[in-house]
Amino acid sequence: MTTTATTASGLQKAQLHQLLGALIAAVSLAALDTNILVTALPTIAGQFNAFEQLSWVITAYIVTSTISTPLLGKLSDLYGRRSVFQFAMGTFAIASVLCGLSQSIWQLVAARAFQGVGGGAIQALAFAIIGDVLSPRERGRYIGYFTMAFAGAAFLGPVLGGVIIDRWSWPWIFYLNLPLCAAVMVVTHRVLKLPFARRQARLDWLGALLLALGLTSLMIGLELGRSSLTNRSSLLLISVAAVLLTVFVVQESRADEPMIPLRLFRNRVVLSSSMLGVCLGAVSFGGTNFMTVYFQDALFVSPTRSGLRTLPLMVGVVIGSTLTGRIIAKRGYYKRFPVGGTFIAGIGLFALSLTIFRTSPYGYLVPCLALMGLGMGASYTTTSIATQNACEARDMGVATATIMFFRNLGGAVMGAVSGTVLNKTIRSELPRRTGLSADEAVKLIREPAQIKALPEGSRAAVVDAISTGVGRIQLIGAVLLVVGFVWAVRMPELPLRSSAGLGQAPSE
Repeated sequence: MTTTATTASGLQKAQLHQLLGALIAAVSLAALDTNILVTALPTIAGQFNAFEQLSWVITAYIVTSTISTPLLGKLSDLYGRRSVFQFAMGTFAIASVLCGLSQSIWQLVAARAFQGVGGGAIQALAFAIIGDVLSPRERGRYIGYFTMAFAGAAFLGPVLGGVIIDRWSWPWIFYLNLPLCAAVMVVTHRVLKLPFARRQARLDWLGALLLALGLTSLMIGLELGRSSLTNRSSLLLISVAAVLLTVFVVQESRADEPMIPLRLFRNRVVLSSSMLGVCLGAVSFGGTNFMTVYFQDALFVSPTRSGLRTLPLMVGVVIGSTLTGRIIAKRGYYKRFPVGGTFIAGIGLFALSLTIFRTSPYGYLVPCLALMGLGMGASYTTTSIATQNACEARDMGVATATIMFFRNLGGAVMGAVSGTVLNKTIRSELPRRTGLSADEAVKLIREPAQIKALPEGSRAAVVDAISTGVGRIQLIGAVLLVVGFVWAVRMPELPLRSSAGLGQAPSE
């Protein structure tokens, strides 16, 4: 009976389980790659003597994933999920090879940008497919499994990255993706055969170009502004970005098949989830990534132990997402979770910003990280369910991708801002503590082992500057979660549907 039983979408149970297993593997791969790299960043920066460009390794990936996510989400609505999903996986695999072969920081940044084209779409399409085959109420239970896999990869990533750095070299972080990508592509090619309603339409390529140029100008402008907030080139690029993104909004209002349909935002659930997603993405991608910099460069723990120290955060995410998903599936309500989640995570971040010092015992950081993870897990799970429940089946791909887009947008901006805050803090604090010029002082920031080998006075100055900068980044995150809390309160609560979004149409 189990092999012939069908779900609300018409899929057999066995098919559903195979499909979900493949999607979980793909999401885990994308999460593992991002988090495995975090631990290696201080070593990479030291090898290439590029500490000030460190944030671009993260933000380049986020920028391109931000641009590609709505584009590939829209393509999947028009031409089917499987072909677009396979394209994303293939792009991710090729880019991983290029990352491992990089011989300079800017080659690595370029390869990471290419990798982001596939990486962002993997997660967006996976959650869009969940929306196709499961009803909103069922999704709560299964999304909990996805979040557990995501959190597990996020925890194992830094640990595995630390082991690779300690025993081999950082390029193997990227080469590890190849057999995993191959396995996922084989499985998904066989089982990812979803019906969909084919639609012939002209894609909004002008909108895609405007969005790409606007976001690129914004990120480069923020990067140039790291050395001086009044940098003319920075201000010019940010102004150009503002114009391009404004024109992009106008173009989306006129296009027949816009990348991001503006009609979606007339739905208050989608609008609230999108704005909340900006705040959550900023905290997740921007603030937390710099904790490993603090652990390695300020507390001088090994890359492996640095990864292990993120365990309280990951445990909080798993507990928050799993409990939230199960309660939503059982009770049918969702609004209270992002409201409570942003409040709890904000408290954790604020406490963390007050606790990060050179002499801070790790035990003081544990409850802060756990609260942050608990609140983030509850909030992330809810926004996807609420959005898919509120939108029409024909917009499932683009609506899911839009939520991912705003999360990535928040992360991209916060990643650049975090790098700016850390760099400005170091440039102001180190000269004051050491008597060196700003340019001379920044040269003290090298690999963790080299910082540890500095004379006591210089070492203490570097550690204090890094600790102060990371603390300020966490404080910015806490403020953003206050904004997220307001949007969560404004989110309407609609009854959860009991039908899946998958339509009856020819299979791919």
